[in-house]
Amino acid sequence: MPTMVFRFSMPPNESLQVGDGLTTGDKVYYCPTISHGGFNTVDNANHISTGIIYVGRCTGIRQQIGTNLWEIYVLIDPSLPGPQQTMIAANFNVGDFLMFTKSTLANQGSLLGYYASVTFGNDSPDKAELFMVSTEVTESSK
Repeated sequence: MPTMVFRFSMPPNESLQVGDGLTTGDKVYYCPTISHGGFNTVDNANHISTGIIYVGRCTGIRQQIGTNLWEIYVLIDPSLPGPQQTMIAANFNVGDFLMFTKSTLANQGSLLGYYASVTFGNDSPDKAELFMVSTEVTESSK
């Protein structure tokens, strides 16, 4: 399957995860923008209703040696029509958005188990104040 390369002059968000591109790796979306009223806005007039196009999964992140140029490699989803692939590759401009979503299979947000113990510590000689601590608890058995 073809791979699309997006180039940036700054590092991508550090939470972008690389995978095999088939079932793992963050899903990458592209959103072209247009200038309207002095602001960059979503170009949904020339694209699908939301203006956001699913490209595929991230398969690599690389910094070009000796430069401040970064590359994000995305394995193109086979369901993405060829004309859209060409449009994204040819028209990716400064100001366009590249977004990603995390896999819910690999990035669960809650803890599992029957027991939890937490210890808070302060290594600083200065006074520290803890404002709030919260947890999510769901009773599953008695």
